[in-house]
Amino acid sequence: MSLQTPAPHDAAASHARDRQLAHAVLRLVLGVNITLHGLVRVGAPGAFADTLVKNFAETPLPEWSVRAFALSVPFVELIVGLCILLGLRLRLALVVGGAFMASLTFGESLRQQWSTVSIHLSYALVYFVLLSRVSDARFTLDGLLGSRRTAP
Repeated sequence: MSLQTPAPHDAAASHARDRQLAHAVLRLVLGVNITLHGLVRVGAPGAFADTLVKNFAETPLPEWSVRAFALSVPFVELIVGLCILLGLRLRLALVVGGAFMASLTFGESLRQQWSTVSIHLSYALVYFVLLSRVSDARFTLDGLLGSRRTAP
């Protein structure tokens, strides 16, 4: 695959390749980001959970629910991040990742952490773009395995 600018008669093919490359680059960045979020926390999920329980003490959420959610966060991030990075069950990973961002946004909104909520909205936009253009996904394990999944 050449990265050079094609002749004008190849403009449509070039545009399709550009969309595929753009999708791959954005997927790579999001996948690395989310994978590393999980990777740095997965070694000590209890410490991460303790921090979140403390941070959510003033919210109406019961401690047990905060702790249960917090203990799952590193594993969800690691699995979703790897799936996005590798393009494995990509559509499902993007849907789960978007739903996960909604749950994080809910919690941070209860804490009135609006700057963090704004960051979550940025992530949500990236999930939206990748999911809305999932047909442009190339360079994926789904594609290599011949098992592009169309249903979450």
